[in-house]
Amino acid sequence: MNIAVCDDEENIRYLIKRLIEKQDASCRIMEFSSGEELLRFWEQEDREQLDILFLDISMDGTDGMETAEQIRDWKEEREEVLWGSLPLLIFVTGYPEYMPKAFSVNAFQYLVKPVDEKEFEDVFARAVRECRCLNRKKNTEPGEILVRSGNITRNVPVDDIYYIESSNRKIIVSMRDEEIECYGKISEMEDELREGFFRIHKGYLVNMKYVERYSRTEVQMKNGKRLLISKYKYQDFIKAYLEFIAEDGR
Repeated sequence: MNIAVCDDEENIRYLIKRLIEKQDASCRIMEFSSGEELLRFWEQEDREQLDILFLDISMDGTDGMETAEQIRDWKEEREEVLWGSLPLLIFVTGYPEYMPKAFSVNAFQYLVKPVDEKEFEDVFARAVRECRCLNRKKNTEPGEILVRSGNITRNVPVDDIYYIESSNRKIIVSMRDEEIECYGKISEMEDELREGFFRIHKGYLVNMKYVERYSRTEVQMKNGKRLLISKYKYQDFIKAYLEFIAEDGR
C-alpha cells in the first residue's frame, strides 16, 4: 500500500508518518512538502499508484484544495472514476470551516489539527478497509479482452470500449479512436463483459461509463453515437444504469 503525506509543515508530516507506522498495516510512505511537488509527481506517466493521500488544505503556494481540484480535473479529462477510486483523499486541516467544500473534490474523510491519535486510528482503519475492497473489485474485473481481427489478436482495454455492435455474423468493437471488426458473437462478449456493460438491444452492448443520455427509443453515447434501445430492455436498463451511477458516485 502506497501512502502520501502532503503538508508544508515538517513536524506535521513527521507526526502523520509516525501515526501511520503505529498502525498494523504494511505500507510505503511518501512525503511531499507542497502542492506543486505532489502535482509534479502526479504528472509522471510512470508514477506509482497512491492508495491513500493525506493532504493539508492551508499550504503556502498551491494549497490543498487547489491541488485536489487539479487532480480531480485530470481524472475527469481521462474519464476516470471520481468516487470510489484511489487514492482516498483525507484532508488534514486547522480550518474545519473549509470542509463542506471537500465534497466537491471527492474527499474520503478529514482530520482536524491538532490531530487526535484515536480519531486518526479510526479514520485510517476505515481507509485501509476501503482500499482493500476497491483493490479486490479491481482485480476481479476484466482489465482487457482478447479481440481477433483477421490474423491479428489484440488485447483491448475494457475501459476503452464505448460499445459493441453485432452486424451480420461479425461484431464491431467501437472505441475512442478506432473500430475493430472481427468474427464472433455479441452474446459471448456480454458474458465476458458483465461489470458495467448492458445489452440494450440484440445488436448493441454498451459500456455504461460512456452513456451520455437516454430516452425510450435510444441511448446516446459520449462520442455522439445514437444506439437503438429495445422497448423490452428499457426498464431493466434504467435500473441497471441507476445502480451503476450510484456505485460510481456520479
